Amino acid sequence: MTEAHMLLSVDFDAYPNGSAPPDDWWVEGGERVWVDDGHLRVKADPPGARDPGYVCTVWHKTPVDGELHVAFDAHVIDSSCDANNINFFLLYADPAGTPLHETRGDRADGAYGHYHGLNGMIVTFLNDTDSGSGKARFRMRRCPGFRLVDENYDYHCRTGVTYHVELTRLGGEVACAVDGTTYLRWTDPDPLARGLIGFRTYRTDLWWDHLRVTRPG
Repeated sequence: MTEAHMLLSVDFDAYPNGSAPPDDWWVEGGERVWVDDGHLRVKADPPGARDPGYVCTVWHKTPVDGELHVAFDAHVIDSSCDANNINFFLLYADPAGTPLHETRGDRADGAYGHYHGLNGMIVTFLNDTDSGSGKARFRMRRCPGFRLVDENYDYHCRTGVTYHVELTRLGGEVACAVDGTTYLRWTDPDPLARGLIGFRTYRTDLWWDHLRVTRPG
């Protein structure tokens, strides 16, 4: 098999503790985003359920395209409502062609609805608090339209656990695996051409690290 081609490799060990995210990232919403003990820490869990900062999106400025393998680690420190919300935005772009960085002020509070009219995939991995099953809830949505295309209740999403998340886009098929098991899979009849990746959370204090984006060999 041909060796995969690295498109993006990000770790946070080289940045000072307590520093802001590196220049190739930007933030929408959240209470605070900073480098904490070699991780990208995102705190979006204020005292009130809808207090400012209860949602957050952290974008990387580098667009990606084609067949992709995305991998990262995520670790929930706390969530006052037990959401343990680990979300990921894949291949996000404005249908009008305007770079998302230029319109970031329109999404300064990170409200979820700002992203539903854009092109992109949303992959959600969180604790199933609705039924109290103790399992994780996995969802995949296609935007624009926030259309649910796959869903699964399995495994777990707990505080204090480091999860290894992988997303693949091969041809039109998009899949999501956690700790080596695939939980979501869907074939897009109109595959997205090019866009940004972003970390997303809701009412959760967590960190992210070891982001790798490769082109499969």
